[in-house]
Amino acid sequence: MNRLFGANLTRLWKNKCFWLCVGGMFVYIVVYMVSRCQTALVDMTDGEKNLEKYYFQSASVIGLFCAVFSTIFLSREYSDGTVRNKVVAGHTRKNIYLSHLAVTFLASLLMLLVGMAAALVGIPVLGVWKMGTGWLFMYLLITVMATLAFCAIDTMLNILIQNRAFCAVLTILVFFALLFAAGKLEERLSAPETVFQNILVVDGEVVFGDPIPNPRYVDGGKRDIMDFAVDFLPAGQVCRVANLKVAAPVRMLVSSLFLTVFLTRFGIYLFERKDLR
Repeated sequence: MNRLFGANLTRLWKNKCFWLCVGGMFVYIVVYMVSRCQTALVDMTDGEKNLEKYYFQSASVIGLFCAVFSTIFLSREYSDGTVRNKVVAGHTRKNIYLSHLAVTFLASLLMLLVGMAAALVGIPVLGVWKMGTGWLFMYLLITVMATLAFCAIDTMLNILIQNRAFCAVLTILVFFALLFAAGKLEERLSAPETVFQNILVVDGEVVFGDPIPNPRYVDGGKRDIMDFAVDFLPAGQVCRVANLKVAAPVRMLVSSLFLTVFLTRFGIYLFERKDLR
């Protein structure tokens, strides 16, 4: 296992895609934070300015960077015949799988850290964090665990699918599908319980009519299920982290751990029975 991880680590430092992803994350976050700072200077009072409002933006895109990197980095194992050579050399398929997961997670974690370091460019305008140290640590931990869950998904797909083009498309589509599902669920959950039937402008002033029940409002058990689904999906977790809407941190952490363990065990099970061509 250590030899496999060491070999993958050597490949990682020499991999152009990894450094492009690291650079891409850095540039994206710097540009994003500069634009937010410009908005803050124009539209916000000093009391409205806070770093954490934008600091976790890297969390919302780490799944995409992980998908792109893992597809390019891991898929070469098949095209170069490396996977079969490792098996012939006596390495177990379980160790091969785990070494790939480990290096994918390490690479994604480094991208995430670079993004969070880049976000510090906003401190001169937005100031430092106003949330407590405990919540800051919890948000960081949730982001790291969600990243691990993304890596588990991507590793399983890339190890089991030998067609590079198909795997690249599927891995990215899976990320956007998870993001879309989480977004739709969050949209329903954010619908207000009541809406105003009529909104009129009288003498330049907005006058609201009587409130009526909102047909899109979700309550009861259905709301609990949808809320759990958002916390369970890694895409839902990072969106709530980026928007500072974490309400059940333990549930998020347990969900990420469960997904990682389940997908890794399932992926190893399938990989051990896969015919390597």
